[in-house]
Amino acid sequence: MSDTIYESVIAGLGQEVRDQFTEGQLHYSEETGSTNDDLLRRVRLGEAKHLDVIVADRQSHGRGRRGDRWEAASGRNLLFSVALKLSGQRTTWARLPHLAAYVLGTAVESVLTGGQKLNAKWPNDLFFDGRKLAGILVETVLVPEPFAVVGIGLNVNMRISEFPEALQHQVTSLYEIEECESNRWFLLGEIVSGFAASHPDKLTKFDEVLDWLNERNLLFGKKLRVETASGIIEGTGCGLGDDGELLVQPDRGEVISILSAERVLYC
Repeated sequence: MSDTIYESVIAGLGQEVRDQFTEGQLHYSEETGSTNDDLLRRVRLGEAKHLDVIVADRQSHGRGRRGDRWEAASGRNLLFSVALKLSGQRTTWARLPHLAAYVLGTAVESVLTGGQKLNAKWPNDLFFDGRKLAGILVETVLVPEPFAVVGIGLNVNMRISEFPEALQHQVTSLYEIEECESNRWFLLGEIVSGFAASHPDKLTKFDEVLDWLNERNLLFGKKLRVETASGIIEGTGCGLGDDGELLVQPDRGEVISILSAERVLYC
């Protein structure tokens, strides 16, 4: 099954990407607990290569940054993890969630027939028309060698009626946007190609990524309540810093730069 899917994934890709992403690097299963957990295990055993992908039709324990469950009907969405070998200055590794959003968002926008733009909600979600379309989870491993595992959940062919009722007003899918089904494997190929072209170069040449995110910044100008490990920060979102950090302007005082947060809420 994996070999058939691999051929579908690489069908539109150039030889340069095919050379980096060979057939043995795509691992498919109908169901798994978590593609991130599976790929992290391979990395820790020293069995992973750069651009290795684990993809599943269904995850029983898919999760987001705070351990939130990712809801998906079997075979409807694109649920996968990709391994990225890390090198260079560690200070640039914090840019990985933003690079992942850029790569994923660029691939998705390329198939939107109306030329629409997505919105990026710092630090790890993509939205369309105020509804969540995709989520990203980045986890790093340092031994036996440094790798990042980027987990992505993209709502592709799921109908709104298939989501839990409590989420139906908060989410969307490519099917709901385009009113037709999309080829999951073509999308996976575009995303893998994007990572092959962008990593690691765009972690240091970050301006293009930052410009893309700022143009689509869902939090800009919004009143925010940001829950961080050191306390709660309230103010107005005023853009992203040079490393992709969230900038918040309190009612009084100077702009605050936030590198990570547990939760970002609208006031």
